[in-house]
Amino acid sequence: MTPARSQPEVTHTTLLGLGRAGLERARARILLLTLAGLCLAAAASSQVAVIEPASDDELLITAAFSPDGLRLAYGTERRVQRRTIAADDDRMYFYPGEVWVTDFTEKPKRILKYDFLRSQEGGFLSFSVERVAWAPDGSKLLIEISDERKRTATFFFSAEGKRVKLGGNGPNFAPGYGAAWLADNESVGLLSEEVSPRLLHRIHLLRAAAGRALPMFGSKVFAAVAWLPLSQRVAAIERDKEFSQPPKLVVGNLETGTLEDLGDVPDYAGGLRALPDERRVSYFIGNQKLAVRALAAEAQVEVLPIPLGRYEWAGPNAVVFIEQRSGDNRSGRLALYDRTSGQKRELLEDELVQDFWLSPDGTQVAILTSGDNPLLKVFRLN
Repeated sequence: MTPARSQPEVTHTTLLGLGRAGLERARARILLLTLAGLCLAAAASSQVAVIEPASDDELLITAAFSPDGLRLAYGTERRVQRRTIAADDDRMYFYPGEVWVTDFTEKPKRILKYDFLRSQEGGFLSFSVERVAWAPDGSKLLIEISDERKRTATFFFSAEGKRVKLGGNGPNFAPGYGAAWLADNESVGLLSEEVSPRLLHRIHLLRAAAGRALPMFGSKVFAAVAWLPLSQRVAAIERDKEFSQPPKLVVGNLETGTLEDLGDVPDYAGGLRALPDERRVSYFIGNQKLAVRALAAEAQVEVLPIPLGRYEWAGPNAVVFIEQRSGDNRSGRLALYDRTSGQKRELLEDELVQDFWLSPDGTQVAILTSGDNPLLKVFRLN
């Protein structure tokens, strides 16, 4: 695969509640309110912006807020007609991805263009943008993409769309997935597949200045990983390759390469997430059973009534999740569970959601609406 160059174009973002005459005033107001940390809303609505496909041939796929919550990176997939049809490939279209960044006021900037990857013969390739992750200082992006053969690589770009070459003069990508920046803005943790289809993983540490990924923790393999970037560590569920031993919760030091065993995880059913304070983690032990425990040996386990599926922590005491509708496992209502009161409530009563992404401070959410032509909508959580 050979990278090609990209140029920014196209406006995707629509600010809500605006007439043509008030557009510039509303843009300025929203920017000022954002910088002041106030509610990003038009009139009485908590809705901030709608990001629409640039054309009928584009789908919105994934998103991620910048660390300060003022920008949103998002990935799309396009249908592009082939200019030439090869003798061994008579498909009329290819389906590449793109990545954009918006600050909700100006025209979105394209970071990765659909013709970025090409075959050795110069033809365009289909690839999907799986996820996007910001560096802690907001200066760089990790862009995880998969090609038609499900091969995955993580690409490094600046927030302005320039390639970040590893090792100073090397490529701007590394094999692997599930990557996350650590607090130094230079180190990246990433995974490689040990047992397919992504049932077990190995953990690697990549230093951008050195340009290569080093395997961590010897021959150990893991079913799930939660990065702890502030402390340069990782929490993980360790398994053996035969799945014959009980799963264990471990904490790995990414600087020393040492593992601390925190004990078996009874009834482990999947997933692993770190709470924002990085002192606790959560994982499922069944449907409507989200276990929360401290990263310490013999820690007590708290069980929350969160459905098995997609969720994120909005601070130490609030869980945002999708409450799926009966008979529909692809979309649902966005809801919040408050640990302090033990109460659940819907967040966006009029929206059916298939995916969502919280800002790091938990005050904003970008949702991907359900349906054949989904939109990205950004809301302030009041």
